Amino acid sequence: MTAMHWLWLGAIALMLLSLAVLLPPLLTETTSVPAERDEVKLRRLYQAQLAELEQERQGSRLSETDHAQAMEELQRRLLNELERPKRSAAWRQSAWVKRGSALALAVLLPVAAFGLYLQVGDPQAAARLTQAQPDAHSGQNDQVQAMVDGLARRLQEQPQNLPAWVMLARSYETLERYDDAAQAWRQALQEAQHSQMDAEVQAMLWADMADALASARGGSLDGEAGQAIAQALKLQPTQPKALALAGSAALRLGELGQARKHWQALLALLEPGSDLALRVQDDLLKLETLSQEGGQPVAAKAKVPETSPSRLSGELRWAAGQTTHTAQIQGTQAQVFVVVRADGHPRPVAVLRLPASALPTHFTLGPENLLDPSVALPAFAALRVQARLSLDGQAMPKNGDVYSPALVAAPGASALVLELGAVP
Repeated sequence: MTAMHWLWLGAIALMLLSLAVLLPPLLTETTSVPAERDEVKLRRLYQAQLAELEQERQGSRLSETDHAQAMEELQRRLLNELERPKRSAAWRQSAWVKRGSALALAVLLPVAAFGLYLQVGDPQAAARLTQAQPDAHSGQNDQVQAMVDGLARRLQEQPQNLPAWVMLARSYETLERYDDAAQAWRQALQEAQHSQMDAEVQAMLWADMADALASARGGSLDGEAGQAIAQALKLQPTQPKALALAGSAALRLGELGQARKHWQALLALLEPGSDLALRVQDDLLKLETLSQEGGQPVAAKAKVPETSPSRLSGELRWAAGQTTHTAQIQGTQAQVFVVVRADGHPRPVAVLRLPASALPTHFTLGPENLLDPSVALPAFAALRVQARLSLDGQAMPKNGDVYSPALVAAPGASALVLELGAVP
């Protein structure tokens, strides 16, 4: 339905509401009890006046002639007053008068409202509004563009405003004007260097400029973008965005060992179990697969046997009677997280994420799943292994998740069985 349809439907609804309020009193039958009560009061009043005239006559304050004349006048007034309400009430209580008034109101009110709208309203306003709606988004974009261009002009007059340069660069990135964003990051870097900002701030600006340069060149991380990444890591070896970009650049060059080194360093900086940390783990798993398919071992890591103390493996499946979850996960982002913990260690030691649709399946956790590469599985005498199903794929536990019983295993265990939904 168009805006015009909604306009007329709203007008009709308001009209019907008005008639629903005005018509019932006109169509409701009234009673004559109030009129009868008024007649009784009127008779009592005249009886009191008659009694007063009689007292005046008996007290010789009123002659017989005057008394008779006053009585006649009082009776005439009484008859006139009694007759008038009857004629008035009969006219007002006529069913045809009420129905006629209701009919006239039902017809004249819509006609008068429509005529008034045609006289002072604008019937084409809704149509113009409908035509303008497709252009509303472009109009908003034009307004944002104008605001960003205004900020750029102000910065030409006040180039020392570092926060404004950062805001301008991020605004350009939002508008997908990556070349302009890269130039704004250059200006921000110049101001940071001129102001002698600390190395952490300058490293962040170098990494942001590298990201903008890569976006402007279709994702290419060589050339000026690669130089910016190297400069960021030189100033701050733990700069997160620079580590992520450096790993991607190394992967493009086929340097899997360097990619693994950068992403493992990034993983150590991230919140354990967070979505970003799990994405980095997934990237490390892809590196492992690429290195095995290409026959090239990853740098600083020889191929680890399945039964090595550096690994845990086993079967992941549904518990008996829990197969109803299979229908619930169809077409969803459900994920299964296999989490390894150890006593005395405040955070998980390793986490493996698998799509729930893969169940039942075999799983293996190894060095590529460690949250902290410096803390390996053999560092602990006993490990607790548990699986958790998240229907919405979130890394953080929440109500409604399905768990397996926690198993205690030694590093290198290879016959673990995790059953989701089983009673401990």
